[in-house]
Amino acid sequence: MEKRKKHDLRLSQEQRQSQDLRLFSVLAAPEEDFLRQSAELEADPLFSRLCASGPDGAAPVLRRRLPGASYAFSYACGDAALAAAAEAGGAGEWLADRPAMLELARRAGQANFEKFFLSGSAFSPATAARACGFTPEEAAALKNFADAFTLAHERVPPRALPALYLRCAAVVTVEHGKLSAAYTHPGYVRGVYRIDRRALAALVRSGAISGAEAARAASLLSRAQRLAWRKAGFHKVLTAILEAQAGYLLRESGLKPLTQRQIAARTALNPATVSRLIAGKSLLLPWGEEMALNGLFLSKNAYISDKIREILGAGSMSMTDRDITEALRTTYGVRVSRRSVNLYRSKL
Repeated sequence: MEKRKKHDLRLSQEQRQSQDLRLFSVLAAPEEDFLRQSAELEADPLFSRLCASGPDGAAPVLRRRLPGASYAFSYACGDAALAAAAEAGGAGEWLADRPAMLELARRAGQANFEKFFLSGSAFSPATAARACGFTPEEAAALKNFADAFTLAHERVPPRALPALYLRCAAVVTVEHGKLSAAYTHPGYVRGVYRIDRRALAALVRSGAISGAEAARAASLLSRAQRLAWRKAGFHKVLTAILEAQAGYLLRESGLKPLTQRQIAARTALNPATVSRLIAGKSLLLPWGEEMALNGLFLSKNAYISDKIREILGAGSMSMTDRDITEALRTTYGVRVSRRSVNLYRSKL
């Protein structure tokens, strides 16, 4: 009995290690590989069946939209390179309507466009038209186009996407003084998967899927869970970074001291996980500059050095260390010793 317990424990540990390795591979995968894995999962016929309700009305896989997630439709739709990639993938002649549809999206405004044309809620042409100042026919046309373009974008093979869409995660914008970020790939907006293994068991018992399919279904659900974990983790990290550096992105202040360890603490993730999630990714900032996500982190030492430079630039190089210490405290709320100021100053 004791030997069997040890054997079962060893198997359990090996299974956990195997799961950890698979999760690590998803976290560390380049964006192209991640999008490819997601597309392959979505295209799997058995996975499609798992997303449908079973005999008891429950589905083994439910999609849950990430809170606050949106799609950078106007940016993506206005990109000729992406439109060409979508057209090469069989998007059809309807892409010729892009200029007119982009103008309608602009007239609707970002908030209304996301509310009526990108959300998963029921669509009413009349309601959308009243809110946006359209005719019902224009609202219906924009909705159909937005749905078609989003689907066409998602179906572009990752290897055929313009390079920008593999490194730039989101477009950051400011509207009415409010900061928002929209993902450059609709797969993030589609959301994550919530797995119901009891629904899978019920599906197997009903005979809707065979025993052989059940084993593969369990594997698909595990893969979906790992992909969802990466999406949800990145969304949490991105949201936390934008909140922490809102002043900089709104051009109200400079970058604040921020480390990956601090973001890890805010998101309840491991610092190494945060590092993997943001590796190689960038953002398009409100003023049009592309910045690596790593560029939004600033160590406390670098921050203090920058502020000392500003103080010396605005004042006099003959300021004493005590003067600088006081200026740091009163102007920036930074409390450091005079000896530390002397050390920072010597390295400028």
